[in-house]
Amino acid sequence: MPATGLVAGAATLTINPKMGVSKGGLRLFGGPIESIESDIYMSALVLKSGDTTLALLTCDLGMMSNAEGLALRTEVAEAIKLPVTNVMINISHNHSSPSSLDWQRSSDSPEQMRLMEEYTAYMTRRTVECATNAVQTLKPARIEAAWGESDINIYRREWNGSQDILGEVPEHPTDKSVGVIRVDDLDGHAIATLFRYSCHPVVVGARATALSADFPGPARKIVEDAIGGVALFMQGCGGNLNPQVGIGYEEDCSDTNFRVGSALGAEALRVALGIRTNKYQDERVELNNIPNILFKPWHERTDHPALLLASTEEIVHFTFSPLPSLESAEELVTKWTKEVDDRLSRDVLAWEVRAAKKYLAWAQTLVEAVKDGNPTREFKVQAFRIGNIAIVGMNTETFFETGLEIQSKSPFEHTFVLGYTNGLIMYLPRAQDYPEGGWKIDGKYALPDLMPPGYCQPVLWNPDSESRAVEACVQALHSLK
Repeated sequence: MPATGLVAGAATLTINPKMGVSKGGLRLFGGPIESIESDIYMSALVLKSGDTTLALLTCDLGMMSNAEGLALRTEVAEAIKLPVTNVMINISHNHSSPSSLDWQRSSDSPEQMRLMEEYTAYMTRRTVECATNAVQTLKPARIEAAWGESDINIYRREWNGSQDILGEVPEHPTDKSVGVIRVDDLDGHAIATLFRYSCHPVVVGARATALSADFPGPARKIVEDAIGGVALFMQGCGGNLNPQVGIGYEEDCSDTNFRVGSALGAEALRVALGIRTNKYQDERVELNNIPNILFKPWHERTDHPALLLASTEEIVHFTFSPLPSLESAEELVTKWTKEVDDRLSRDVLAWEVRAAKKYLAWAQTLVEAVKDGNPTREFKVQAFRIGNIAIVGMNTETFFETGLEIQSKSPFEHTFVLGYTNGLIMYLPRAQDYPEGGWKIDGKYALPDLMPPGYCQPVLWNPDSESRAVEACVQALHSLK
């Protein structure tokens, strides 16, 4: 056990792009940003106990590749002198902000690529500055966790016979849990409040041209305005969950966004207010020596305990479902090359051009995969231990059922399971989430989790990949116990 007590520091900085930078969508959410509905942020929490320091960063970006996630973590690690393994970055998967350069490279114009290169450099500088600022605010701290519930999400994988629909299934269960971690100074004043929820941030819809943090923005504001400190939203396992209000159809979604985000923030605040890091309740005693009036008095804590801090990473090499023949893959390249040229020559909508370019990039990736013969991708798990609290993150769009299974198998009292961490490789459907009869490369799908072209992955993973991911997460958690 470390010899010194826990110290913590937190900071937050805006990471707004210039006007005109595109959002990261393909069919939806891909237009240029023309105004600001709300600022987007990079936030950092740094924890140190004994010889170990951990840095957790959260942000309002949409997508990030594995390589970009590692590069950003490396910049932070070098700036604050940590091993990269001790730096974790969770993105909210916000659709009303830019995505990463790698994500947009295959589908956007050269001018957009120039803007994105500038933005990536700016965002990286701000991320490093944010982490450095957090280190400079380190002070003695205590930490506790608790849980609540919010019903703002809904299951989105709707089926009408054999047809998949990106819709709503109100009767389907979801993960409604709101996990809260409160980090306070020794007087009980908030340094940081972390809250984890599982839901796609798409309240601000595809018709809106505004930059927005979506519902995590007003949720954080509710918490910060009430108790101070820095509020950090952690995206859980929202791969198959959307907001109850749907994807906004309005051009101005600010009122709906405020309502949904405030509802989540109110629950996070309620839970946070129930956590008392600087006081504890003793056994019941008589009040003013009256024998039949018994209550538990509150006492000030005087201890400043050290916590066991630790980090670990696991890598699993995912394999793919059966690949087509080389001839079929090359035919797809020819098809989408012609389609891109055709769409560019006609007066079509911008999203139609983006989609064709993305499908061409996918077809080229498919050819490379077929030539490889046995392609794999790195599924990465990172886990933090903070005393009796564990945070485990995956680089996939993870379904809520997977998150609940990992949590149920964790050896820790409090386990916060996150997707969208340190980069993204693709969705991670369970074996039972694949279409009846199996996924087909020439199938027409509405559900994004059945569309590997969106991630430029050749085909879907083998159906056993989700169970292997669960095993890796549980193994990582047990290695920290």
